[in-house]
Amino acid sequence: MTIEVTGGLVGVLAAGGAVGLLCGAVLGFRAARRRASAPSPAPPSPPEAVEREELGARLEMTLQATGAAAWDADLVAGTCWWSDTFPRMLGFTGIPPMPPDFWESRIHPEDRERVLAHIASHLAGETDSYAYDYRLRREGGGWLWISASGKAIRDPDGRAVRYVGIMIDITERRRQEERLRASEERLLKILEAAPIAVNVTTRDGRWLFSNAHSARILDMDRAEMMRTPVPRLYVDPADRNRLIGRLEHEGPFRDAEVRFRRSDGSVVWVLSSWNAIELDGEPAYLTWLYDITDRKAAESAMTEAKERAEAALAELRATQENLIQAETMASLGQLVAGVAHEINTPIGIGLTAASHIGEQADRIRQRLDAGMLRKSDLTEFLDGLGESARLLVGNIDRAAALIQSFKQVAVDQSSGDRRVFELKGYIDEVLFSLRPRLKRTRLKVFVDCAEDLTFDSYPGALSQVLTNLVINAIVHAYGDSGTGTIRLTAQPDGPDHVRLDFMDDGAGIQPEHLPKVFEPFFTTKRGQGGSGLGLHIVFNTVTGPLGGTIQVTSWPGQGTRFTMILPREAPLAEAETAPVPEPDRQAT
Repeated sequence: MTIEVTGGLVGVLAAGGAVGLLCGAVLGFRAARRRASAPSPAPPSPPEAVEREELGARLEMTLQATGAAAWDADLVAGTCWWSDTFPRMLGFTGIPPMPPDFWESRIHPEDRERVLAHIASHLAGETDSYAYDYRLRREGGGWLWISASGKAIRDPDGRAVRYVGIMIDITERRRQEERLRASEERLLKILEAAPIAVNVTTRDGRWLFSNAHSARILDMDRAEMMRTPVPRLYVDPADRNRLIGRLEHEGPFRDAEVRFRRSDGSVVWVLSSWNAIELDGEPAYLTWLYDITDRKAAESAMTEAKERAEAALAELRATQENLIQAETMASLGQLVAGVAHEINTPIGIGLTAASHIGEQADRIRQRLDAGMLRKSDLTEFLDGLGESARLLVGNIDRAAALIQSFKQVAVDQSSGDRRVFELKGYIDEVLFSLRPRLKRTRLKVFVDCAEDLTFDSYPGALSQVLTNLVINAIVHAYGDSGTGTIRLTAQPDGPDHVRLDFMDDGAGIQPEHLPKVFEPFFTTKRGQGGSGLGLHIVFNTVTGPLGGTIQVTSWPGQGTRFTMILPREAPLAEAETAPVPEPDRQAT
């Protein structure tokens, strides 16, 4: 092996043209420049020498700027030239002594055999050129990553006569690659351990990546899953096309619900999020899948339960409406029964008077036919006839008044029509219709209401409220045989409302029961004829068609007061506010 140093450029070449110890190359331009600067005069350089010197200077600047090193080995002469950037690359400040094993001794032990075999293979003509990466030891310790590439120059017989190349410090690049590789490994570990499925697929349905959780969600062997075209895993393959279209139209999105088919044929629901990426230069779709099968099952069960509950609620409401209607009709029936009983007396008296008149008329006719009629008989008959007529007219008038009162209240309760009425008179009519029920008690009812209070409202609804309050007081406050006083007062409450107070001095309501009195089916007389709907109907009627409010206050053992604030003009019902359809002009 020979070593030659020429003007600061050093070279080492293995004897017999074997392996040169290299580290970046440049021609011996530095020797030419040093000879030109020698003190002894020299003849002018030929143009070729000047051109080589300029070329060498440019190459040196290029090597310094890029941090590369070059070499040029003459295999015939057994010499090799190195650029000065090679020692600097290794951490030297100047040109160090470079024994024959200078380069080879610095190769990393793990790389030496591979690198030398690579060079020998190329010099033997097995490859057209070569390029390889390896590590060299720095002067101050540590390792330098080198990327070397070069080519052998051969004679006409194909033998290598020269060996040139360049080397670049790629330590930082390898460090970055190592960090990237480590980062990719960490990311891969994270993705593998993630409790959510992460997949990368192509538009045509090929798998590029899938983590372990994807196979768990689909209950498939991972290798088998990745051999299966993606669209086949969808319950409806059109769902995938729809999601792809959404991604292309809207961009990345999340939380799209979609169904997949498991290996056993069962369906798994997932939340699917999509994004477009590029993997290894190929456009692809990145998807995240989160199993929501349990949630969907719970939602389905909840929906079914909700539907059952709504059906039960609808049935309950229908039953409640029927019960309320039955309660209303029962109240009306009680009114009918009471009025019928009340009418029996005047009708009975009238019938008796009419019968008496008929009997007396028959007796007078018999006397007249027998020629036995006397003036005193006729006078007695006429006196009796007048008294009977007065009795008959009075009781018929009484019955007519009862029937008229009953008719108005009954029509109001059954029809629900709206009309203008005078409040005090209507309250008296309602209480008059309740006389048969009140006569069985020892209660007194007092009404304090101004004469000029008029309502544009629903008298039947008001009648229902007053009737239920009276019956409720009789049953709950006093009992059927109770004694006491019911007071009903009405007074203006501002220009548009009336305050109506219904008060009794009965048993009162216990504090724990007071919040529940308007609830449907709440009663303290369960099993004793109480339905629990009376005050519920009162509340719904006051707040509904009458458009008012109602509050209850009670003092146990002293009485109860219901306070209603009612508008003098009730709000319009839905039927009244519905727009009237325009006539069909084509039909006319």
